[in-house]
Amino acid sequence: MIRLAAGARAWVGVDIGAYSVKLVAMPSGGGRARFAEAVLPRTAAGEEAPGPSVLAGLVDECLARIEQSPRGVGRVSVGVSGADVIVKQLALPLMDDAEIAGALRFEARKHLPFDVQTMVLDHQVLGRHPGERRLDVLLAAVSQQRLDWALAPLRELGIEANIVDAAPLALTNAFTHVIGRDAADAEALLLLDLGHRGSWFTIRQRGQPFFVRRLDWGGVQLSQAVAAALGGALEAADTWKLDPNASLAHAGHEAAAARQAVIRLTEELRRSLAYYGTLAPIPDSLTLHVSGGTTRLSGLLTFLGEQLRMPVNAFSPVDGPERGARAGGGPQYAQAYGLALRVA
Repeated sequence: MIRLAAGARAWVGVDIGAYSVKLVAMPSGGGRARFAEAVLPRTAAGEEAPGPSVLAGLVDECLARIEQSPRGVGRVSVGVSGADVIVKQLALPLMDDAEIAGALRFEARKHLPFDVQTMVLDHQVLGRHPGERRLDVLLAAVSQQRLDWALAPLRELGIEANIVDAAPLALTNAFTHVIGRDAADAEALLLLDLGHRGSWFTIRQRGQPFFVRRLDWGGVQLSQAVAAALGGALEAADTWKLDPNASLAHAGHEAAAARQAVIRLTEELRRSLAYYGTLAPIPDSLTLHVSGGTTRLSGLLTFLGEQLRMPVNAFSPVDGPERGARAGGGPQYAQAYGLALRVA
């Protein structure tokens, strides 16, 4: 939502996560999206996360894998995610467009758990209600520190981002594009993106509040649970998670520990749905669409569905059909796909 500069060549979405860098490129002349992923080097507990130069190298590596170079990239959208990224629907008094930014910065003080002076704000008007003298506005806010962190690796490569987008908005954009605007407007959309250190849960329902919540649950919590069952080795836990023969449905200490970790996730989802029910009616029929690298763990979606008592599908837009990923792609590219759409 935050527009930065202009460009005119390749359309690229860059998702710099806590586990890996994901990149999706859409040829400007049309054609199938290309995608690549590069895993961040593991850091020991207490060590600093990789700096801009390391992350820039991983972005460059992803570009090379799709036979692209930094100089050949003209239009780029980058995602921001973390506890200092806020997406929230607010109501403002009816006013002209030119007045919204100033009023929103004042109103945001009531809703942001951070000093508004340290935040970069953007907004989108969702609806005008003259009879009620009200505006519905979607606020997107990110700390200046987080924004600088996201842009620094690209700038090391000589790339200036055109758009910075909050992760849940990019994901909603991706899903709406895949199923079509009319279909998206006709149903309540439940989206869950499982990140490495945190996850985003989004509910979009036409005519109702746009709801976003960041959950302090991610792939690392799953790894820690499995590591405890294996005697404390995170490397062994990650190996188990990535093993194509591993499954949440299996017997054994690893799968049992993983199921307990997922149950904690479902408890957070139930609480979120219960809270949303105080804001808007919840339809009887719901389907949860899940993205993120952890989605690839066999048995995860089935177990989530059993716990939540609703259908649960993988959302993997680079693979075409929604239900699962073909070789080479995967649900970990959902955010980068939505980001690429922003500049397409």
